[in-house]
Amino acid sequence: MNSASFISELTDRVLQENPDGLDKVTVIFPNRRAGLFFRKAMAERIDKPIWMPEVVSMEDFLKQFTSYQKMETLEAVFELFDDYKRLQKNKETFDQFFFWGEMILRDFEEIDQYMVNTKHLFTNIKTQKELDEEFFFLDEEDKKIIQSFWSSFLPDTTETQKLFLETWKILLPLYESYKEKLIAQGRAYNGMIYRDIAERTEEGTITTDRSIYFAGFNALTATEEKIIKHFVHEYKAHVVWDLDDYYFTNRNQEAGYFLRTYAKDSILGKTFPTEPPNRYKAAKKFTATGVSLEVGQAKALAESLEKAAQEPDFETGKTVVVLPQEHMLFPTLHAIPDAIDKINITMGYPLKDTPVYSLVESVLVLHHMRKEDLINGISYYYKPLKELLEHPLLFKLEEKKITELIGIIKKRNVIMLYEDDLHFENPLLQFIFKKNSDPIQFLSELLEGLYKSWKDDIHGLELEFIARFYKQVQQLQTMMGEKASTLSYDFVVKLFRRLSRSFKVPFTGEPLEGLQVMGILETRNLDFDRVYILNMNEDSWPAAPRRGSFIPYNIRRAFDLPVYDHSDSIYAYLFYRLIQRANEIHFFYNTVAEFNVNGELSRLVQQLEVESGYTIEKRILAGPIKTKAPDAITIEKNADVLQKMERFLVGYEERDKSRFTPSALNIYLECRLRFYFKYVEKLYEPDEVQEEMDPMIFGNILHNSMEILYKAFIKKEKRDIVHQQDIFWIKEGVNGALNEAFKEHYNVKGKKKFKLEGRSLIAADVLRKFMLKILDHDASYAPFKIIGLEAGFRDGYSIEYPITVGERDIKIRMHGIIDRIDLKEGKVRVIDYKTGRDKKNFTTLESLTDREDKNRNKAVFQVFFYSYLYWKKYADGTDAIEPGLFNSLDLFQKEFNWQIVKDKDFNIKDFRQYTEAYEEQLGQLLHEIYDPSHPFDQTEDVKKCEYCAYREICGR
Repeated sequence: MNSASFISELTDRVLQENPDGLDKVTVIFPNRRAGLFFRKAMAERIDKPIWMPEVVSMEDFLKQFTSYQKMETLEAVFELFDDYKRLQKNKETFDQFFFWGEMILRDFEEIDQYMVNTKHLFTNIKTQKELDEEFFFLDEEDKKIIQSFWSSFLPDTTETQKLFLETWKILLPLYESYKEKLIAQGRAYNGMIYRDIAERTEEGTITTDRSIYFAGFNALTATEEKIIKHFVHEYKAHVVWDLDDYYFTNRNQEAGYFLRTYAKDSILGKTFPTEPPNRYKAAKKFTATGVSLEVGQAKALAESLEKAAQEPDFETGKTVVVLPQEHMLFPTLHAIPDAIDKINITMGYPLKDTPVYSLVESVLVLHHMRKEDLINGISYYYKPLKELLEHPLLFKLEEKKITELIGIIKKRNVIMLYEDDLHFENPLLQFIFKKNSDPIQFLSELLEGLYKSWKDDIHGLELEFIARFYKQVQQLQTMMGEKASTLSYDFVVKLFRRLSRSFKVPFTGEPLEGLQVMGILETRNLDFDRVYILNMNEDSWPAAPRRGSFIPYNIRRAFDLPVYDHSDSIYAYLFYRLIQRANEIHFFYNTVAEFNVNGELSRLVQQLEVESGYTIEKRILAGPIKTKAPDAITIEKNADVLQKMERFLVGYEERDKSRFTPSALNIYLECRLRFYFKYVEKLYEPDEVQEEMDPMIFGNILHNSMEILYKAFIKKEKRDIVHQQDIFWIKEGVNGALNEAFKEHYNVKGKKKFKLEGRSLIAADVLRKFMLKILDHDASYAPFKIIGLEAGFRDGYSIEYPITVGERDIKIRMHGIIDRIDLKEGKVRVIDYKTGRDKKNFTTLESLTDREDKNRNKAVFQVFFYSYLYWKKYADGTDAIEPGLFNSLDLFQKEFNWQIVKDKDFNIKDFRQYTEAYEEQLGQLLHEIYDPSHPFDQTEDVKKCEYCAYREICGR
């Protein structure tokens, strides 16, 4: 270390200046941690029994001078709301008030900490004359700052400014009534306590008979400055500044801004050293390592620590790892090499990163999103329900039942689940799905039940997390009192997330030994030989300002309230102070601007390099990326592959037997490899719940709706012949048929109704128009007889197709689901509904099976396939078989015709004239599929790969 540490220098000074004993000495630090190191340094220098000096933080020191009981922030906001309700015209709920009530309380805290005259601050300016009169006490510069804000309100105000003024008007009476009430209760927030003590220093009631040392302070609030000056002036207190000439005397260095201000003060100026030390003249080693991701920083840190640990002068107690971002704690701990066996963590483990937090949040979100109505009862949206049930702390309680339920959700496309869908035997799971109108009480009982469920089966650390959360919720419940039962789940979710950020579980360890892992603020007053700083990025150190305030920037500046410049000066001081005595300083930063991380090295490091004269060794760690075009994939039809294809043949009776459909043949024509993956290897896409109305779902619901509609007609009228006058009554059932189709798709059981919302509402409206238009065309075509609806669910539209491959005769099973078949005057129509952009025209039969033809019409191939199936089974007694498409592209045109068109002008009125040629094309296609000389290979048209489920396998 370059020179003795600040703690060592302070210890020597206290011992030297108090030779008669330390029992009357009080040493005050900005925080408690520095006091631990001070006691250790003091113990190392004392060789005989002696009373140790009193070592306290500033907050603990001031407790003796106040009778007020300090309030927690949450409790203070509750009390503030009661006063706010009396002053505000708008009747806001506590839910609405809380999150910006916190902002008001922060403003009141700063107002008191900086001893601002609230009557002047909250002045409401209406004219220029008032502007001049109200701020007579300010100097000209501050007047201009104030004027730059209020002048924008003169002579007229905008609507936004009027809203601001409405709130601004009540802040003074709110501040006064709130403080008056707290004083009567004997309670106060921190700033109020500090202000009271600072004001009483003038009354002579703040006294001491001890020798006081204020050590290591930098940015003082107005109350702290007044209190320290009081003890210096009246009781000869000592102020020991931790500074360096490098940033103290140089006015361009923001790190010394506050120190230079105090050095000019008539009282505090006398406490500064006449010749500030300059430790930045000593030799220092600097490195800056850029890594593309945050986790890479932890790995780079590990390499650096492992190398340092092998050096003979390495001491873990004199080495610190500083984490400006607390989420880097665990990646850092996992990366620390085994050679370093002692670690002290000062930060505490945030409860928001624990499994318990994620479980409780999931439960609260589930209940917040819960819906209830008279018809369907209580229902839960599948996403939060699925996330909750898959949580490790719940899943193992009823693993079999939960696995079955999640499987049903995926397979049956269940969007909403109802109370009667959830049957659990575990008491905790039963409790979670029980209705509870008091979210705080519910939360308390949930954590209690969670603890009981796992107390004998999980690691003690998890139980500690549960117990910590339970304690915090109990405190919250006590603090809220009667208000707790009035809060909504929406508010409690937000409140829980907000409060959990500050909940931390402290690590047990020896704070004075081992490698120190700290946050930025914990480093105050402490010095180390080796310093490793992660996340040394702009907006990380110095941190980006994020706090909101009702007091505008210009007003804050004029009344000496903290602004962004103050924050920058504080972070700069902490930076330069930390490295001023260090020998080695290693910075690690992210080079990629993503995931809310700035990709730029902190300006503090860049400023240090430019101004200090030190050389910073820079390096960028990045793995070279070599791109290689993916190899073509070809699957030969060897014996194993052909054996797997047996399941489509007659004679194969295993459980996985199957049949070729027109969809399967179309896939083969699109890409043989895709066919192989799906139908030979059975690499099916995983079941996923489909909420969005993709074209396939849209089409399925239309098919099902039309089937439901006509089946209902046949059942009611007890006939399958539809007359023109029937269509009017059939149209009346469109909405009901749609609802039933939606219920079937989303697996809504029984008498429950499917509630159309969002995109499903739009989709239903479009589908309704489709159905009504189809019925219009049916009315024009009537009378006709319904022969089949989605008839493929019966076995009547399956055939066996014989082919010879080599010397082997085989029969291939084929099957089709036909949307609708009707009969009129001996002519059978084979109808397929198409909701996409399918066309009805084709050029030649050969083009329908030509994979190289970019205009190949898959829809025509499919409806011809259906017509072929019908012809094979029911050719006798039919005068004509007419394939047709009800396609959305043409359906709404005035001259709509469902007939397939060949060569643009020839309508196909009877498929039978093409059966021989179509059968030949189909035979060639099936022969190719089973021919070993035709391997399964990739399509050459990569556009077909864009939406393919197997594109990742192919590397396309």
